[in-house]
Amino acid sequence: AWDREQEIVDEAGGGELGFADTLIRHWNRIVITDPTWRPDPRWRVEGGFDHGKTNPTAFERAYVDHDGTLYMCGEYYMPGKEIWEHVPIIKQMADIRKVAACFADPSIFPQTLQQSQLPGKPAERAKSINELYVEQKIELFSPFAIDRSDVSFAARVMAHWSNLETRQPSLRIVCRNFSERPQPGLHNWDSPNLLWEMMRTRRVKLTAQQLLSRNTAEAIVDKDNHATDACKYFVMSHPEPTLKTAHELATEAVKPLIEAGDVNSAVIRYGQMTAEPVYKPIRLGRYVPWRQRRGY
Repeated sequence: AWDREQEIVDEAGGGELGFADTLIRHWNRIVITDPTWRPDPRWRVEGGFDHGKTNPTAFERAYVDHDGTLYMCGEYYMPGKEIWEHVPIIKQMADIRKVAACFADPSIFPQTLQQSQLPGKPAERAKSINELYVEQKIELFSPFAIDRSDVSFAARVMAHWSNLETRQPSLRIVCRNFSERPQPGLHNWDSPNLLWEMMRTRRVKLTAQQLLSRNTAEAIVDKDNHATDACKYFVMSHPEPTLKTAHELATEAVKPLIEAGDVNSAVIRYGQMTAEPVYKPIRLGRYVPWRQRRGY
């Protein structure tokens, strides 16, 4: 914005927030803040996992209701610890034994970690990060094998959050303790770090010199995205949300009017929402004066 307004660089772009505008505008629809809310025990439980060493290790637990709505509800988020330190805390998470599937970064599955050799003992073979979790009795993770693009993930999330003026979101985040800074640790029924990261997600910003040879950036800044990566592995493993038809949206919109007895307003409103757009044809070709068209 500074480049466009102060430096008069009309092509300046990038740096825009990815999710924050929609989250702020529809906070009460997307974010569940009711302190008494709990998922239905009959809902399917799944998760996403992103391992880090210096960077945070993030485990996001999610629920899928009977209509296919996804609820991000519960997370473990901790930087700078070893696998054997993460495992006891992850095992304490509520509903951890109900997790039916957990999709993880595929880079934790190749056997790339060389084990040390102790004097007088045979050398140990190289192991994967997933094997080390399995040795610690956590056998949850499956490799995520679909589109890993952050841009595709952002588009999928915005599809879940489309038409929020007339429909409920099909992806919701439970958070009763949101903060402007990360909150490491175990959160049994909230996902504050996921929400914190999504509020900070931005597009890559290009300089004026870069814009001379490139198009406006669509890539997402690769920073503070560990919980969102875990969320991505879960969300992208599910089908795209089913959007309601114009008839369904109109029926929901006029229902309060019908219940109030205002049938005429309901009929008018229904007609407005389901009417086909009227297009005016555009003439293509050389302009011909009206006198010549009429044969004068």
